[in-house]
Amino acid sequence: MDSETITAGEAVLAIVVRHVTKEGLTFFTPPDFPFQLGVHIRKKGEKAQAHKHHPFTELKNFPAQEFFYVEKGKVTVGLYHRDKEHSRVVLLSGDMIVLNCAHDVVFAEDSRMIEIKQGPYRGKDVEKRYL
Repeated sequence: MDSETITAGEAVLAIVVRHVTKEGLTFFTPPDFPFQLGVHIRKKGEKAQAHKHHPFTELKNFPAQEFFYVEKGKVTVGLYHRDKEHSRVVLLSGDMIVLNCAHDVVFAEDSRMIEIKQGPYRGKDVEKRYL
């Protein structure tokens, strides 16, 4: 299994991606997600043609999403729906997750984790609402 989608009713809370093996380019996020995650598994010499992405002209009610990649260690991510814990996901080295909900993170081992989220950063007082 390359990916798992965690839902609460029709709401997508997170997409967990583990140990991708399919060759080529695979996107794991739905087309309407503001954050798109694809994984390339390519042979030596393959090339993606040079390209540039067009800027978006207008964004309204743009949901904030985050991406974690666990490079080393063990991390547990709590997923929240309507301000209540829905489930917990254990991520190991090489695992990644796209978050589309409130969450917490517990570092169960010494870990190295990459985090990517939309910017620009709006400041601590505007950026987050703690549960």
